[in-house]
Amino acid sequence: MSTKIEFFYDYVSVYSYLADSQLSQLTSAEIVYRPMFLGAVMEATGNRPPGTVKAKGKYLRTDIERWVKRYSLAFNMNPLFPQNTLKALRLALVAQKHGTFEPVHRALFDAIWVQEKDLNDENVLAEIAEKAGLAFEDIEDAAIKDELKACTGEAVDRGAFGAPTFFVGDQMFFGNDRFEFINDALKNRDRGS
Repeated sequence: MSTKIEFFYDYVSVYSYLADSQLSQLTSAEIVYRPMFLGAVMEATGNRPPGTVKAKGKYLRTDIERWVKRYSLAFNMNPLFPQNTLKALRLALVAQKHGTFEPVHRALFDAIWVQEKDLNDENVLAEIAEKAGLAFEDIEDAAIKDELKACTGEAVDRGAFGAPTFFVGDQMFFGNDRFEFINDALKNRDRGS
């Protein structure tokens, strides 16, 4: 029986992009991708984006550059930041339902953090949907909207305050730099401890 790790993320989160690039380290786990609307999570928990805190905002660029170098990633700081990713997150859920999640997921992260595109632009999203054989208008389906709200609410209820947030069972891990702890939690679950 494989151990599951839930990955709560938002495409607007550069640290989610960084973490996503490293998920292959978790080879013993089934990754369950859980899109959540980070703006709603922050509002519900009283959290603030790091860029809105002067000292953090100043440090953020340096920190990101270090991680990008460590992970050998393609990256461009998007000048259109922050962005409303609500529609992009819904598109990810539509892709999950139609078995095309991986290429859509990759295209969405690349669009914002490599190609410097606006994920609130319906033309950008429609192009990604079309390449995956999806109907873009499906993002307006009430069930998709409800699923994103439910996933976001569940993340908050379980203790999430930002992205990325991981869960191994009831254990929560925050940030792109927690893989050592996540791997320990996975090993302990495999041993039944």
